Amino acid sequence: MRATTDDVSLAQLRRTAAAAPMLGAEVELEYLRRIQAHDDGRALRALLDAHLRLVVATAARFARSGVSVAELVAEGNLGLVEAARRFDAGKGTRFSTYAAWWVRARISRFAMGNRRIVAAPSTRNARKLLAGMRSVERALQQASGERPSREMIAAVTGTSAEDVAMVESALSARDVSVGPSDEDGSSVELGANDPSPEQAIAEAEECERRERVVALALAQLDRREREVVQRRILEDDAETLADIGRMLGLSRERVRQIEARAKRKLRAVLVAEVA
Repeated sequence: MRATTDDVSLAQLRRTAAAAPMLGAEVELEYLRRIQAHDDGRALRALLDAHLRLVVATAARFARSGVSVAELVAEGNLGLVEAARRFDAGKGTRFSTYAAWWVRARISRFAMGNRRIVAAPSTRNARKLLAGMRSVERALQQASGERPSREMIAAVTGTSAEDVAMVESALSARDVSVGPSDEDGSSVELGANDPSPEQAIAEAEECERRERVVALALAQLDRREREVVQRRILEDDAETLADIGRMLGLSRERVRQIEARAKRKLRAVLVAEVA
């Protein structure tokens, strides 16, 4: 199969990123100090080169949005510049972790502003996911008391983690309140109610800790219980017990019993693990 222009560009960018020299922790902090104190161009260039892997990897996740990968990388670099100017080493967060938040925010904002594919997914599952992502997340969180991972959402909706990541990014970008850019386009002002990078990082780490608990709870459900939970809790338009019963060849009362049993299993595992 012939490679597209974006495929070639992404391959070239990955090779360039792989060849870029990494920075030691002390050197990186010194470059950040120079950037913040003197707007040092050489230090900034070295920092951009060292973190090109991060920018390219993030841009690659949005490659299917229909936007040029080169443009996404350029936007990601602007996010990296913003991170360098705002970073506070005294807060104990690694620069790469902090920068990842800004890079993703900038790229997702640009991809959504110029999207051609995400706005009109080509598959039935993707369209369904785009329309119902928020309700799926809410339903899973209500059922488990924990924020669901992408893998969990994919598992219960019959899609892939990659699809979930794309739609999640699209919806997150849509929710972010972005103010006017500086003259050079490098400044991204977030709304007052949006979490700070530090808060977002802490939430992400806590979410990772909870993933095992959620996975363990949902793993206790058999195929029929999962089917009932998905149709009764996770769908935008919850189906009635009677409708599910007809689909499964069961009585309305039997479906109700399966739903109640599934909820008991989820609660039992979650209480035991979180306690």
